[in-house]
Amino acid sequence: MKNKNEQKFKEKSFYAYKFFNDCLPVYALYTILFREKGLSVAEIALLLSFWSFVVLVAELPSAILADRWNRKYMLCIATFLKTACFITWCFSETFVMFGLGFVFWGIENAFCSGTEEGLIYDNLKSENKEKEFTKIYGKGRFYATLGVLIAIISSGILATFISISAISILSVVLCVISFMFVCQLREKNYYSERLKKEKIGYFNTFLEAAKLCIKNSKILISMIFLVFIVSIIDYSDEYDALIIDDFQLGYIWISVIYTVRLLFVAIGNHIAPKIEKKYTSKNKTFILAIIASLLLFTFSMLWNQYAILVLGIGCMIMTIADVLQINLIQREIKEEGRATVMSIYSIGQNTVMIIFCLIYALLSGFYTLKTVYVIISIYCIAGAVLLYFINLKLNKVKNYSPIKF
Repeated sequence: MKNKNEQKFKEKSFYAYKFFNDCLPVYALYTILFREKGLSVAEIALLLSFWSFVVLVAELPSAILADRWNRKYMLCIATFLKTACFITWCFSETFVMFGLGFVFWGIENAFCSGTEEGLIYDNLKSENKEKEFTKIYGKGRFYATLGVLIAIISSGILATFISISAISILSVVLCVISFMFVCQLREKNYYSERLKKEKIGYFNTFLEAAKLCIKNSKILISMIFLVFIVSIIDYSDEYDALIIDDFQLGYIWISVIYTVRLLFVAIGNHIAPKIEKKYTSKNKTFILAIIASLLLFTFSMLWNQYAILVLGIGCMIMTIADVLQINLIQREIKEEGRATVMSIYSIGQNTVMIIFCLIYALLSGFYTLKTVYVIISIYCIAGAVLLYFINLKLNKVKNYSPIKF
């Protein structure tokens, strides 16, 4: 019989898994690897689009599987798939083989989406520690961001002394270490236990989650907020290098802007639980989003390298709002599949990201980059303010949670 300590959720193992799973120096260099192997910029762009497509296709089936099967095993398989991606790239010479790597990585993304949140929350729920979700989830994201930050900083140094292919091998080793830690996690899945008592078809698992997202106004507003506001600022980091180029600064400043952004995002993930305990207003996340959007607007108006600090602070505040809203969604899920609910959010997030990229490209064709960011920040401000007043009105209505049709 297992002792009491073995039956508890191992938080430190989860943090170590998150750190090593993202502390991969190949992150900053894989596009350079593709170029060294002879791929054109157009082919690289096509590969990245294909990656997003794989994630979208795999998202829902993998989430339903995570709810109905074993979330710990899903994370183990996900880590193995990411390892397979980098191994494939080490020996790839063709567009097709690099595409195969993205198949592995895309499925890995889908396998992790919602699975981690569900695993954490159900484990905490089994120990009557649901209130600690924000702390553990935020701290996990903190270590993941810290891992990315270290990987980006070290990648340039490593590339000076060893080949990018060798860096890919190093990333494989780090993935194996991550796998060792995820194997130490405890499985707890209330939905799969429910399936032993009730017969619920695969489609009904999705249907239950979809109904919850539509009928529960707290979740619905949170989803809209996360997809249409938070995602825009989160994914804008893909274009940070273009900002530095517009400033006409050296390459070193690309590292600076990424480092500042990631450092403040890490801080935001770390202090989110403290913010949640100190401020109890139901509208706090929307107020934080308004402040973050105003800081993005300030950065856009100042538009110089010294304002990067303002951008970083804005990202930190938006990250806090992000973590608090994820916690709210988890609290509202009762009998439904947690991974499937979060998968619906992820599908919306990826879809909006594709649309955002198209709009970004369109706007940049007509306006200066500064004007593009001013437009984006005004959109975020308006959206956050609108959701603030909608949420404020809903808070005054009796039976806030269900929406009647």
